[in-house]
Amino acid sequence: MFSIDPDIRRASTPPPRVYTDPAVLTAEQSTVFAKSWQLVARADQLAEHGSQIVAELAGHSIVLTRDRQTLRGFHNVCRHRAGPVATGCSVRKTLQCRYHGWTYGLDGALLRAPEMAEAQGFDLSDYSLAKISVAQWGPLIFAALNPACELSEWLPQAPTQPLSYVMRRDYELDCNWKVYVDNYLEGYHIPIVHPELHKELDYDAYRTVVDRYWSRQYAPLRPLKGDVSTRTYQPELQDGDSDYYWVFPNLMLNIYQGQLQTNVVVPLGPGRTRVEFEWFASEPPDDPATDARWKQLVEFSDLVQQQDTDICEHVQRNLASPACAPGRYSPRRENGVHHFHRLLGEFLQPME
Repeated sequence: MFSIDPDIRRASTPPPRVYTDPAVLTAEQSTVFAKSWQLVARADQLAEHGSQIVAELAGHSIVLTRDRQTLRGFHNVCRHRAGPVATGCSVRKTLQCRYHGWTYGLDGALLRAPEMAEAQGFDLSDYSLAKISVAQWGPLIFAALNPACELSEWLPQAPTQPLSYVMRRDYELDCNWKVYVDNYLEGYHIPIVHPELHKELDYDAYRTVVDRYWSRQYAPLRPLKGDVSTRTYQPELQDGDSDYYWVFPNLMLNIYQGQLQTNVVVPLGPGRTRVEFEWFASEPPDDPATDARWKQLVEFSDLVQQQDTDICEHVQRNLASPACAPGRYSPRRENGVHHFHRLLGEFLQPME
């Protein structure tokens, strides 16, 4: 579909149609999202034996279960006539089809199939649910339909300290999911788009390093002048740094002292995206809506998100312009974007 020169000093960005053509998004579902590890649940949602949760992965319904000490994942498709075997989030000893009542164990094995006694050659053991890969990373649960590698090879090292879920907030915007990811992967736009954030980060020391399937943006804070309470961005940090991890293709892990914020970028269409924010903390507040520190943090997050939404939506509109053509990368500031585009081209290659 496209390829990117491995030398960022010579490379050009992908053609605009990659961000606007519905056929590209269709191809991405089978070649990118179906072959990558996706964040689909929180560990606390699957902590109890019998816990079940339904999610979507690469356009397919899946169900995750807790079978005592074992996490399992399956396509949410009954082996009879494709009814759903689970809905929502619940705790049950079995999975039961909502269509004809075929019942499965938490391990996916078919236990009961009503009124099938007269079917010749029918054996329950031949009709287990189709499995998918599932694994845990810190407080998060990941799943994959056809993983390119083990989860440990896909992600950076998980936080060692226990983290508890605090809150969630979703944002929708009119742009392709890759426009949002591109924007996240560079600090190049911070002085122009995020003046409030720029005042608090040491932009000159901002760096991005890349690994096989992820990259890390290191954003040191400027030295404090005066009382820590004057800091708007992450006011609880005095000498700490912020690490922004991106994991191919659509996950962000923002890690700082005692906190983790996840961003999952979900394509809703060629020009529509939802970004799902969840916060975790080692010392969670009793109520984030009334806790002064958390209210300040979320308000600042809202500001940054609105600024990103405005520029991303402008970019999406301009990508449809006849004047738009492949551009060039800043070798100093956009190596993370270049890395993403190379991976995207690699995964889309089978569709050529």
